[in-house]
Amino acid sequence: MTGERKPTLQHRRSDKRHEMQKKKVSSKDILGLIIGRKPVFTKSQRMIADAILDEPHRFVELPIEDLAAWLDVSVPTVTRFARAVDCDGLKDLKLKIMGSVRIGAHYLEPASPPGSIAEVAERVSKRAQKTIADMHDRVDLVRVEQVIDRINACRTLYAFGSGGVSSWLISEIQNRFYRLGIRVITCCDHQMQLMLASTVDRDDAVICCSLTGSNEALEEAIAVAREYGAVTIGLTASGTPLAAAVDDLLPVDSPPDDDILSPSSMRYAYLIAIDILAYGVAIAREEPGRETLRRLKQQLATRRNRPDVQPLCD
Repeated sequence: MTGERKPTLQHRRSDKRHEMQKKKVSSKDILGLIIGRKPVFTKSQRMIADAILDEPHRFVELPIEDLAAWLDVSVPTVTRFARAVDCDGLKDLKLKIMGSVRIGAHYLEPASPPGSIAEVAERVSKRAQKTIADMHDRVDLVRVEQVIDRINACRTLYAFGSGGVSSWLISEIQNRFYRLGIRVITCCDHQMQLMLASTVDRDDAVICCSLTGSNEALEEAIAVAREYGAVTIGLTASGTPLAAAVDDLLPVDSPPDDDILSPSSMRYAYLIAIDILAYGVAIAREEPGRETLRRLKQQLATRRNRPDVQPLCD
């Protein structure tokens, strides 16, 4: 009697690679592919492409006969279009369109843009003001005090972040805290974050920034830093994997902007959080912080050939 053969490690790895390849193919940006191929489409194909890009929901909902009537093309033309954009058929094309629409709905049907530069300035200013006010109302003062104590007591403050906003937020953390006499090491490279986390000890603190709170590489670095005894601090959205990974969380919760053309106002919430921490640490450190600021002011003031009007802390 012969039993069923168990899959070998090689077979399991091959299956895993195959599944990853299938997932990679299924996640293809169908709308980007359609836009990219429009110049080489036939006249009928361009009509179908325009219909998908202009009214994707209607295209997905209509059966093939109604699609052909709406687009004024034959049923086989619709089917051939699906294959021309690397889909197995119309059903596969509709599934991929649904996935792309779900992810990028705001980009396909954007909100009405401002009608003038005055309205641009007003929208940006009001969004910034609202974000700052929301952060002020929501900030957890007990957690703020805990994080201030952690930073004030640390030997070295490591600041980790990656991405468009988080990578420069950690530079702002360095800019705020080094002038208070705290040694700050910043890093936005995942491999280096992991390596630096391996060198920390119990007198160090690691603060990380993430707008999404979903960053597996950053979570790994945090886990390593905790293993070696460093305190870990998170500036991120509550209820996220990164929020759960750190010792001390200072939640920064701000709704995303609906206007895809406007710079994100969420960054103001993070700047307010950093400024609150920096001001609190400056007060807690008192003499050491004052002396470092005095040195900075002394050296800058004596080397400028113009009136000293710069802010004390900058």
